[in-house]
Amino acid sequence: MSRTVRLLAILAGMAVLVLLVWQVGLEALWSGSRAVGWLLIPILLLHAVVYGLNAVAWWITLAHEPNGPDFLTVFRITVVGFAINFISPVVNAGGEPYRAAALSAWLGTRRAAGSVLQYALLHAISSLLMWLTAVGFALLVGQISSSIRLALAGSATGISIALALVLTGHRHGFVGSLATGLARLRLGRFSHWLVAREAAFAAVDDQVTTLHRERPGRLALAVLVDYLSRWVAAVELLLVAYGLGIAVSIPAAMMISGLSALAVNLLFMMPWELGSREGSLYVFFALAGVPASVGLVAAVVTRIREFVWCGLGLALAGRSNHPNPEPPASN
Repeated sequence: MSRTVRLLAILAGMAVLVLLVWQVGLEALWSGSRAVGWLLIPILLLHAVVYGLNAVAWWITLAHEPNGPDFLTVFRITVVGFAINFISPVVNAGGEPYRAAALSAWLGTRRAAGSVLQYALLHAISSLLMWLTAVGFALLVGQISSSIRLALAGSATGISIALALVLTGHRHGFVGSLATGLARLRLGRFSHWLVAREAAFAAVDDQVTTLHRERPGRLALAVLVDYLSRWVAAVELLLVAYGLGIAVSIPAAMMISGLSALAVNLLFMMPWELGSREGSLYVFFALAGVPASVGLVAAVVTRIREFVWCGLGLALAGRSNHPNPEPPASN
């Protein structure tokens, strides 16, 4: 990634960050930080652990690469990637192209793309497991009616099906099949572009499935570490409630965190998760038998934490990559 492109990306990211702060409102951010007081500091530090665990999970999948980056580099790329995801208006996937571009300095373009896809699937597996855990806790600790219980059971079924599909994609690959299917739609130049890169897509599929086929223990460890990061992230809600003098159990915090993340993902078209984050926390705190107003404070604190880490991530994006003396070829 050239210095000019990197600078333009940083400036664009900062502009979006300023826009988000303006939309949320400085007064709301200030009142939220005052509500939790000094606990805002451990909340910010907590996510260094969360991002660290995410980086460890990704690094585990890179351990067999002879020219792979060191852990601190993976951590930096992880933080920058999440920062770019945060400022992406919808879907929150803007960080993946950056990760692939940054990692290509060590692995080459094709293997870097495969590694990013591999971690994306791994991250999806841990997300689905977290949502299943949250649904289970909701059935145990939530004050729910029979209709909500039925909805949760339906959600668990849908999540289980999605988990099976993701695991199938990780085991057998899907990039080549997807590209072939799109090419058959006769999309003009795009179809020709897909056909011309059939071998590249097959290589990416092979890279992704190799971990599942030849190193299943390493894959399981990476998923476990990434899943653990979800539990650590839920501690943020415990700290917010503690700062307000309200007791929340660990299962309740995990339920709120998981169901809120599920709701935000279902409402992925909401720009920057505005409204979906606040509304989901409000509803699920109430479902856990906690004053719903705590959910609004938690939403504001979450925004503050995201803004701070987004700023740090964009600042880290300005650092150049320093690969090995002889970087691999782009293919």
